[in-house]
This record gives sequence, structure tokens and C-alpha cells, in this order.
Amino acid sequence: MRFLVLFFAFGLLTTGLRASDQQSGKNGPAPSATDEIQTETIKIPEYLQAPPRSMANQSGYMEPDQTHQLLAKVWQAEARVKDLATQVHPEKLKMPPAMLAGFNGNLDLLRSSLDALEKSRRMFDGRVDSEYLGFETYAGISEVLSSLERLTSMVSRINNPSLEAEFNQAWNDMLTLQRSLKPYLSFLLRNHDRIFVTMESNLAGCQNQLGYKDYNVNGAPKNMRNVLPNFKGRRVQKKPDNSESAPKAKP
Repeated sequence: MRFLVLFFAFGLLTTGLRASDQQSGKNGPAPSATDEIQTETIKIPEYLQAPPRSMANQSGYMEPDQTHQLLAKVWQAEARVKDLATQVHPEKLKMPPAMLAGFNGNLDLLRSSLDALEKSRRMFDGRVDSEYLGFETYAGISEVLSSLERLTSMVSRINNPSLEAEFNQAWNDMLTLQRSLKPYLSFLLRNHDRIFVTMESNLAGCQNQLGYKDYNVNGAPKNMRNVLPNFKGRRVQKKPDNSESAPKAKP
């Protein structure tokens, strides 16, 4: 009887010790900080340029809707010049044959300039943030202005005040639109140049940081030990030994 009592008492004592050990293991001390993965904080050098400020505060900036409205006015000026070119009948103008041939040549040049301007203006209207298409549109307006100026000079020689006034009005309208487009075009080119300079400066800073990273204070480079890499998990196929006989063909 005493033996049974001692046996049950010993079993209860052993169960209590195991429970206390498990509880102490849960509430044990946390792993030290040295067991965690060490990371390095990369600081951005102070001399690197800050990103460009808000575009809306820069001179020449226009919202996309404003640019579309300006290009719509350019389209109206194109239509006015095209209509004027169709109303001109060179054969009815009292000009010498040589002067009439020059007038017809300039009139054809005006039509081709208008076609080129319409193409670049449509593309620029689809991508109003493109400095290239903006430049092409600006240059296209310049070509139209040159053709109109030559035609106006020829018309003034034959003393046709009404036709000369129409050419002058078309030239002035186109020139006004070109001057309105110039600040926005300058903004696009200036902003692109600033972004390029910033990226170039940041790249140079990164190269300097990486170049001097492995140098000591005295400027002497650190020699790196050659280590043969051990690629784990790569399968290596053994080449057949020349000494082994080739498998015999089945009869």
C-alpha cells in the first residue's frame, strides 16, 4: 500500500516539474540582437541636387487643356490661310510672266508648309509634353510665316490693297500664335535639361561613393582574396571515362 502511494506521489511531482520547465521556456529571455540579420543604412549624400520644384510655379508652364486650346487656335489660323490660298487666282493678277511664276512657286511652297504644319500640330496635340513635337510645330509656323511674307511682298508690288491686307492679317495672326507657343516650348526644353543635369549629377555622386567605398583612409586599396565559389545545388554531369568500354550493341 505504501508503495502505491509513493508511486503516485512521484508521478505527480514529475508532471509538475515538466509543466514548470515548459512555462519557463515560454517566458525565457528573447534572443540577443546579435542573432538578428545586420543591415546597413545607406544615406543620400547632401551635395546631390534636390528634385525639381513644382512645374506649375515655373515660367511658361501651361496645363494640357491650355495647350490644346492654343493648338486649336493654330488650327483655325491654318484653315484661314488655306482658304485664302484657294481664293487667290494668280492668272487674274496683273503680273509680269517672271513675277507670276515666282508667285505660283511661293503659293505651292505655302501649301506644302501648311501640310507639314498640320502634321506636326496634330502629333503635338496628342503629346503636349513632347519638346520635339513642340519644336516641330514651332518650326512649321516659321515656314508658313516665311511663305506668307514673300507672297505679301509680291502682292504689294501690283498695288492690290485688299489682297495685301488679307495676307498681312493672316501673317499677324500666325505670328501671334507662334509667340504664345514659345514660352511653353522654352519650359519643355528647360525642364528636360534640368532633369538631365540632375540625373547626371546623381549618377556621378553614386559613382564616387562606390569608387571610394573599398578604400582605406590613406587611399590605399584593399586587396581581396581569391575565393573559389561553391555553387550549392548545381548538378554536375560526369563525363564518361575513356578507359571504360563502350556498351555493346544488342544483336
